[in-house]
Amino acid sequence: MGVSNDWFYRQQNRALHRLQLITAHIANTVGFLQRQKIADSIGFPQMIRRLDEIGIDYRNDRFLCSVVEATVLSELRLLKHKARIPIDEGVTLFGIMDETGYLEEGEVYITFDNADFISGHASDLDNLKVIVTRSPALHPGDIQLATNIIPPGFHPLRALKNCIAFSQKGKRDLPSCLSGGDLDGDIFGIIWDQSAVHQCKHIFQPADYPRVEPLNIGRTVDREDMTDFFVQFMATDQLGLIAVKHMILADQKDVGTQDKGTSPFRESSSSNF
Repeated sequence: MGVSNDWFYRQQNRALHRLQLITAHIANTVGFLQRQKIADSIGFPQMIRRLDEIGIDYRNDRFLCSVVEATVLSELRLLKHKARIPIDEGVTLFGIMDETGYLEEGEVYITFDNADFISGHASDLDNLKVIVTRSPALHPGDIQLATNIIPPGFHPLRALKNCIAFSQKGKRDLPSCLSGGDLDGDIFGIIWDQSAVHQCKHIFQPADYPRVEPLNIGRTVDREDMTDFFVQFMATDQLGLIAVKHMILADQKDVGTQDKGTSPFRESSSSNF
């Protein structure tokens, strides 16, 4: 879409630097373990903090040190092999529809709790352009721009927490443009880093994801039908394989996912932009 390689390198180097600092200070270690939910149910991060309070450094214990190091190495492998780069000015949220009809076409409402690993507050993002996508983004049109709108304080949407609300207006709903999302528990990635947003010069038409008609079994659905559905879903789910194959094929093309030979999707005649 036009975002420079330098932006990605900066994000990656920042994440790498943070991983290097995790074992430098006890507070960093505890915060990292809590964010990653490492043995949180048995109070492992709290134990590390308590040991420090009574003058015992966990890094002097081989077992405790190996647990922390294994967690850090796991994150490092995700960063190296899968480019799983945390974005400071970004969040991953569940998607819902704006049932009130307040949002117009191309608008979203983002709300999330404040956290020390998120740069910015939801209340500061009013009327900002944001990048919205859904994994796996196989088609160039699976990444779109939208305008974040914060409703007035008295509006019902302000009661929502940790989600992104999409407009119900327009020729085509935005979730369906993002890898064929249908808001049945889908999660979306949102980035409001303006250095990235302003570089997005090329907005691609979303792919045409045809709706699948529900199967009519001619009777009330029972427990056995639900069991058969889940078994069939597990046996036929090839999404991960398709995503990996698509990435390998796109990497071999000079223009990546823009090459017509890398995408089985049809271009849509409608767009939010």
